[in-house]
Amino acid sequence: IGIFSLSGCANNKTQSAAQRPQETRPNIVFILADDMGFSDLGCYGGEIATPNLDRLAKNGIRFTQFHNTAKCMPSRACLLTGLYAQQCGMDKRPVHFTKNCVTLGDVLRDAGYRTLASGKHHSLDSLYDQGFDRYYGLRDGACNYFNPGKPRPGEGVPSQKRPGKRAWCIDEKTFVGYTPKEKDFYTTDYFARHAIGYLDEYKNEEKPFFLYLAFTAPHDPLQAWPDDIRKYEDRYRDGWDVLRRQRYQRQIKLGLIDDSMPLSKPTYDNWDAL
Repeated sequence: IGIFSLSGCANNKTQSAAQRPQETRPNIVFILADDMGFSDLGCYGGEIATPNLDRLAKNGIRFTQFHNTAKCMPSRACLLTGLYAQQCGMDKRPVHFTKNCVTLGDVLRDAGYRTLASGKHHSLDSLYDQGFDRYYGLRDGACNYFNPGKPRPGEGVPSQKRPGKRAWCIDEKTFVGYTPKEKDFYTTDYFARHAIGYLDEYKNEEKPFFLYLAFTAPHDPLQAWPDDIRKYEDRYRDGWDVLRRQRYQRQIKLGLIDDSMPLSKPTYDNWDAL
């Protein structure tokens, strides 16, 4: 799920991008969550506390008809390029973008924006070479949230499914087998921290910014700080059968679906039968 946030205003003057003052073009923040379900956010009927995202949704537009691919990597490529995965070279496994690709970073940088990216990319390309002035984050697929240089929980060394070490990008540099030095490292926190750092660094520029903040979460492995886990220790004891009915009722109440739409039939074992 992607969330756009715009600030500023726009007009219809036919000036070139270089001539337009900053206030005529909005700052843009694009937040991407990875493998998140339609009903996971509080503003979409979920029981997970997402107050800041809920507030953005309340003051914006919530879409109820949108579709993406079942895999994270082509979804990211489609959002960045406006192309189908098979058109930009991302339909099978992560490779380089094809030569016909123009990213949001390319377009907005040409329009006079400061283009900033922080987070997961999942391609053999670095976003630093795809129209972004700054990039910090995971170039590869999912990694250990607390240390990208270590295997994910339950994963062998090296992984049979994903052999090789994770690649991490900091601007023009790529580090293979990146191991952070910080003791409090957690990918979600550090993606956000670097994004905020970029905004602070360029806040006095006379140009608008485009920030692409692409989290790995909640993509597997499901890792979290102990304090966050404790908040939900008893929340799911009733099982998914109860949970899906509760989410269904909340979505009706929120107006996201019509009450004439029946709850879909489960495709999994009953919770009580486990």
